Amino acid sequence: MISKLIIFCVFLPLSLFSQEFSKLDFFRTESRKNNTDEKQFELQQKLIEIYRIYNPDSCFFYTQKNLQLIKKNNWQEKKGKTLLGLVGYCTEKNKLNEGLKFNKRSLLINQKNKDNYNLADNYYMFGRLFHQKGEHADAVKNYMIAIDFGEKSNNLWIVSSAYRSLAFLYLDESNEEKSYENINKALAVAQKAKSKEALGFCYGVLAEIERNFQKFNEAGNHFKIAYQYFDETQNDYGMAWLYTNWSLLDITRLMESYAMQLKAQNIWDKISPDHYMSVVNHYNMAYSYMDFYKDYDKYKGQLKYKRSELLPKAQEEFDISKNIAQKNNNMQWVMFNYSGMAELSKTKRDLDAYVKNITQLYTTRDSIYSQKRKNEIAKIESQKIVNQKNKEIALNKIIIKNKEQEKIYYLLGLAALFVIGILLFFLYRQSKKNSSRLQSLNQELEKANKNKMRFFGILNHDLRSPVVSLIHFLNLQKDAPELMDDETKIRLEKQTSDSADQLLTQMEDLLLWSKGQMENFEPNKQFYSANEVFDEVKKEFVWVSNIDLEFETPSNLKIFTDKEYLKTILRNLINNAVKVLQNVNQPHIFCKVWEQGDFHYILIKDNGGGTNIEKFQALYDDKMSIGTTKGLGMHVIRDLCKAIDCKIEVDTNVEAGETRIMLCIKKV
Repeated sequence: MISKLIIFCVFLPLSLFSQEFSKLDFFRTESRKNNTDEKQFELQQKLIEIYRIYNPDSCFFYTQKNLQLIKKNNWQEKKGKTLLGLVGYCTEKNKLNEGLKFNKRSLLINQKNKDNYNLADNYYMFGRLFHQKGEHADAVKNYMIAIDFGEKSNNLWIVSSAYRSLAFLYLDESNEEKSYENINKALAVAQKAKSKEALGFCYGVLAEIERNFQKFNEAGNHFKIAYQYFDETQNDYGMAWLYTNWSLLDITRLMESYAMQLKAQNIWDKISPDHYMSVVNHYNMAYSYMDFYKDYDKYKGQLKYKRSELLPKAQEEFDISKNIAQKNNNMQWVMFNYSGMAELSKTKRDLDAYVKNITQLYTTRDSIYSQKRKNEIAKIESQKIVNQKNKEIALNKIIIKNKEQEKIYYLLGLAALFVIGILLFFLYRQSKKNSSRLQSLNQELEKANKNKMRFFGILNHDLRSPVVSLIHFLNLQKDAPELMDDETKIRLEKQTSDSADQLLTQMEDLLLWSKGQMENFEPNKQFYSANEVFDEVKKEFVWVSNIDLEFETPSNLKIFTDKEYLKTILRNLINNAVKVLQNVNQPHIFCKVWEQGDFHYILIKDNGGGTNIEKFQALYDDKMSIGTTKGLGMHVIRDLCKAIDCKIEVDTNVEAGETRIMLCIKKV
């Protein structure tokens, strides 16, 4: 058991953001709703920040979902903080090189955004990654930078986390004074932030420091305080970490220690079975089984295992711990497990297994130490290169000093060339810009000419007949009034009146359509009462006396649209219905508006006998030739519907004798 205390790993997996677990269910529930991409991103980012502290797999899941949203919407500026989720995942999974790669990408984006809050996070994660790699000098440097950025941006969680990590780092170095100095700073920041999560981790770290320096009473008290904070915040991750460390406080109370290890492993298996603290807990449980075996008579009444089952259980736990450590490339804990299995082989009196495990222990240890030697050699070689470069720099300074005058001339010449180059580049860009602009203007002019020719063709085609008819009647009335009897006069007056009405309608359609084609003509959308819109439309049809015109609108319904656009669409549709009802028995037009789901619907129905659906083709096909029918009503309706994001559907049935036109407008 003593060897277990000596080699126990005390590195705390510190997370990055203070969390309130009461919000976890809220964010998960909200994220399942039909949200905008912007809101969904923020909800999932909150889940990433929470899961980073205790569930790396869930953190990875939501990070991938946010990266998909970033790719979909090209939110590159948001990628910096989201990538921190991958950094946290790789750190907890001991994928250190991948973690460094993602953190460097995140750092560049956050530097570009001048995001000091998340830059503090980046530097803290660099510190953690170097810490796990055993590169303590780089770890300390990055922790200190994280503290500076955290204090500037008021990211108190990072400041407290960095001080906690420094406390553990100095504990690794057996520096008691520095360990206490940094954990006390971490506690002060956590208290200032009023973060129960941060306080729970701080007291847990303080207890670990006191346990390692054999202040067992103080350690026990602080473990209890940390337990209270984790219990209040329902932090399973913190509980698992706490039980794993707390179980080693009093080695004489073996059953209590074993019970804590079982609780810890139950949580690790649930939230992160491959976590490196799970490696530690399996290792501790293996030693507990060996201790039960040695003192079986003392504990047999409290154990569910026979004495013959205890050493196989110890072997099983060592194997699990070693396999996870190998999977995470944590060779230090692979080495510890070979040491434990050698102790187990000695207890079994299995000489062959003992020799095998001792051999693996030395081989693994030599590989670790060999790597350290390589690092030391690389450091010496780097220092040598630096010294050589320094000598070259000193020599270059002497040369530069002797040729200072030449340098001035060269600089002046380069400056002149630079200015000329800038001027030439500016002229080239200006010329290219003017050429592009001229080409664009020519294209617009050509398009305008084509539209003008088409517009005048429409005027000539659609307005010629009613104008000729009107002029013919006026000339006849002026030049030969005696030729017209009363019946002829009445017939021609009616014909002329009909032609004038047709002329007025077509002029209105043409003018509205031409207005819709104007450059930069945009609808002005607001919330309008459906009653207000329909009342104004109703007033425009007071002249319709022989048709039953019915409107049905809810009193409190509001539609987000451009009122004038919508009125014009409705007026054209009702006008079309009026025309087809001229010779119909009991003519009836029914207009109704209602809301359903995410849309507002407007129905215009007439009993004009129905028609061929191809007559409504202009409502859907903007390539259909203009002027092939009497007017431009269909084109006007199509263009205005498109301008206000209104979908239009037509259902005409000759057998039923009715035509139904449905307008669909999305709610805001």
